[in-house]
Amino acid sequence: MPDLRGFLRNLRLPGSRPRAYRGRTTPARARTAPVPRRDAGAQRYALGRVERPKPKREIHVPWRRIALSLVATSALGGVAYGAAWVVTGDSLRVVEIDITGAQVVDPHAVAFVSNLGRESMLTLDLAAADAAIEAMPAVKAATVERAWPDGVRITLTEHQAWGYWQAGGRVHVIDRDGQVLRQARPAPKDAPTIIDVASPLDLADGAIGDPDTVRLVARLLDEGVFEAARLRPTAFIFQRDRGLTVVAEGGPAAVFGDSSNYEFKVQAFGQVLRQIRAAGDATGSPQVAEVDLRFGRNVVLR
Repeated sequence: MPDLRGFLRNLRLPGSRPRAYRGRTTPARARTAPVPRRDAGAQRYALGRVERPKPKREIHVPWRRIALSLVATSALGGVAYGAAWVVTGDSLRVVEIDITGAQVVDPHAVAFVSNLGRESMLTLDLAAADAAIEAMPAVKAATVERAWPDGVRITLTEHQAWGYWQAGGRVHVIDRDGQVLRQARPAPKDAPTIIDVASPLDLADGAIGDPDTVRLVARLLDEGVFEAARLRPTAFIFQRDRGLTVVAEGGPAAVFGDSSNYEFKVQAFGQVLRQIRAAGDATGSPQVAEVDLRFGRNVVLR
């Protein structure tokens, strides 16, 4: 029967320290390493998280950024000062005004009206100067442009008188478009005069001249219609109820009315003249004093 006391002695329970076997069959006592014993007064402590002290903050001055900012500010200030000096200084101001095409108008008056003297070349109002110059009586058109570095060039087109319009006992200077001119270059010596046979009541509204009649007379003269017909016009008469009548020496008067059907009227007038002259050669004297061309193919002879 096994030794129960030895068995119990050698039985190892959980958490117990191993002990030397003391059985009878063991000739010598087993040695084990000494187990360190805890001091009765020792205690355990849990270490907490201690916040590290903040290091002293060093002040960093961005000298490079400050220097660049100062340089940029100085450069911008210099550019602004230079621009202001160019705009307001005397280096780019108008000191010379060149005017061409002035025969009737006074060039000094043109320069004064333009209001460009001593103005900055960079801020010139050319449109306003052009409008002011064209408002002068003798100026028909004007062109204003810069002439760098300190000049302005003004080119004028003055009104050119073409002829005269006589109405109510007064003679008015007109251009080839029928516009009455207050001041213009003089008309040629052989300029025509259109006589307006109008009553004082017709002239009460202030309407002077008929542009269509003026252009019609100008075309007849430019194309040499009467020279080709061997006639010399002596008078151009305008009546508000029948238009233009051309009185010619050596032939009948021609009533053109207005400029409509111009080519037909000219051809018809030439054909009638040839027939009248042929009849006059046969009979000895022409019997027609006026050719009315206002009714198309129905040419009226009086």
